[in-house]
Amino acid sequence: MENNGRPLAFWIFVFFLAISIALMLIGQTMSIFNYDFTVRHGLQESSEQVGEFGVQVNRAFGAGDTVVYIPLLIASLTGLLLKKRWSLISTAAVAGVSAYWSVTIIFIFLFLPGTPGYNYIPGFEIWLFVITYTVFGIWGFFYLLWRGGKLIK
Repeated sequence: MENNGRPLAFWIFVFFLAISIALMLIGQTMSIFNYDFTVRHGLQESSEQVGEFGVQVNRAFGAGDTVVYIPLLIASLTGLLLKKRWSLISTAAVAGVSAYWSVTIIFIFLFLPGTPGYNYIPGFEIWLFVITYTVFGIWGFFYLLWRGGKLIK
């Protein structure tokens, strides 16, 4: 299926990248500078839920996302819109980071319950969020391997 000469997959990538940029800037970058803001807006867990150690781990993820993931998201979105061949590489990197990051979070949710100071129980929406990133990352990577060239034609 194509829309304006671009395959449906192109629009899935563009939508995912654009939404991710906004979510990461607000939820992850902001957590570095004003963690309480992100907690108030439901974008991070409180220290009562994850402990002080968990807050700092969340802030570290925020720093990593700010330094590595967000620039990759921006480069990928820009490159795909401009039909640049290098965007396939940056978008594959985004897919890999998305899958790795979300799978790590899933295992944090599975391994940490019962740990002193950790009381967080992720709701359905959080599971949906991390599973969406996992599926996107895995699907996106394999799509790029087999059909990536179609995104920039």
